[in-house]
Amino acid sequence: MVVYFAAAFAPLPPLATYVAAFAFGPMLAIGCAGLFYFLINDDFSPRVTIATVSGVAAGIMLLLMLTVQQSSFATMEKHTGTGNEDIKAGYKYITDGLNSVHFGMDIAWDILISIATILYGYSLLKKTIYWKVLGIVGSLLGLLLLSFNLYHFPTPPESAGSIDWGPFVAIWYIVLFSSITSLLLRKKVFKAA
Repeated sequence: MVVYFAAAFAPLPPLATYVAAFAFGPMLAIGCAGLFYFLINDDFSPRVTIATVSGVAAGIMLLLMLTVQQSSFATMEKHTGTGNEDIKAGYKYITDGLNSVHFGMDIAWDILISIATILYGYSLLKKTIYWKVLGIVGSLLGLLLLSFNLYHFPTPPESAGSIDWGPFVAIWYIVLFSSITSLLLRKKVFKAA
C-alpha cells in the first residue's frame, strides 16, 4: 500500500514513480493471496476463494492498465510537440482513443477489487468485533466503488467529476494489512516470551 501512495502522491523522479506504480499491482496480488490464509480458517467457504481470485486478478489488471496507460502517454508525448495544428488535432483523436482503452482497464480493475473487498469484508464478519467492524466498512466501501464505477461507465467516476472511492478502499486495505501484521507480530512476540 505504501507504493500506491508513493506512486500517486510522492514527488518522485519518473523512474521511481514507474517502479512504485508497477509494483503496486503484483504486491496487491500477493497480499490478497495472504488474506486467503488469514481468512480461510474462520470462513471455509467459496467466498474466500472468489475474493482471492478477484483480488489477484485485480492486481494483474492494475499492472496491465498502468503499463498501457504510461506507455500510451509516453508515446503520444513524443509526437505532440509539433507546431502543425492538423497533426496536433490528429494526435488528440488518437490520444482520446488510447485513453478509452486504459479507462476500460481501469474500470475492470475497480470492478475486480470491489468484488474482492466486498467478499473479504463479509468474511471478516466471522471473526471478533474489531474484524467485524472492519469487515462492514470494507464491504460498504467495495459496494460504493462498484456502484459508482458501474453508474458512470464507460468513464471512471473521477473523470466524470464524481467521487472516486478507490483511495478509500486503498486506505481500508492498509488498515486491514496493518492489523493483520500487528496481530501476527504480537503472536510471534508472545510465542518467543
